[in-house]
Parts: sequence; C-alpha cells; structure tokens
Amino acid sequence: MENLNTQQIYELAMKHIYGDGVEEDNELATKLLTQAHDMGHVEATYNLGICYHYGYGTDVDLKKAFELYLESANAGYGKGLELVGRFYNRGIYVKQDKQKAKYYLTKAMESSDIEAVEEARKEMLLEE
Repeated sequence: MENLNTQQIYELAMKHIYGDGVEEDNELATKLLTQAHDMGHVEATYNLGICYHYGYGTDVDLKKAFELYLESANAGYGKGLELVGRFYNRGIYVKQDKQKAKYYLTKAMESSDIEAVEEARKEMLLEE
C-alpha cells in the first residue's frame, strides 16, 4: 500500500467499508481513512467522521466525529456542511445554536453535492 496515492487509499477504504470486491473490514477501512485524512483527502475526513459517529471500525466518539465533519465543512465539503448544520440544529454533541445551524445548512444548500443540498433542505424544514 506504500505505492498508493491518497485517492487510491480512500477508494480502498470505501471498498472495505462496503465489502466491494474485498472483505468487509471496518477496522482496516478506518485505518485507511485515517491515512487518507492525514494526507489531506477531504472526503476521507468526512467519512472518517461517519466512522466515529456510528462506531464503524472504532468506538463511537461524537467529539471526534464533529471535529472531522467541521474540518470537511471548512474545506467546503457539502455533506460535512450539512452534518455540522444538523449537529447545531439538533444540539447533537454541541450546544444547540440555530444561527450556526442556518449558516452551515445554507452553505450546504449552496454546494454542488445534490445529496447534501437535499438533506440540508430537509433539516431546514424541521424549523418551520
């Protein structure tokens, strides 16, 4: 694996999460996502947050999950923006802050990620 670039490491991690052509192995996937994250891969950062959020290949750690989501959001990643907004909107791990929630959810809706746009729109509707 030493000859793999960041994108290849990320893709291998995702294959291990889903058991796509390789054995499903969430612990190995988490290690690979950590490696890709450390190399600056934004999507890996977000997906590593998912691992910590739900305990895939690691213990549940909402603090670490939020930090990773925020890091991906600060890099402009749509799904990261949406999840940071959701955390603030619902008071998950962080103190509920509707102003910050609206900021991040609006940014998510401005992203090019169709799924993030849709999820952010749904989250904003919870207020109405």
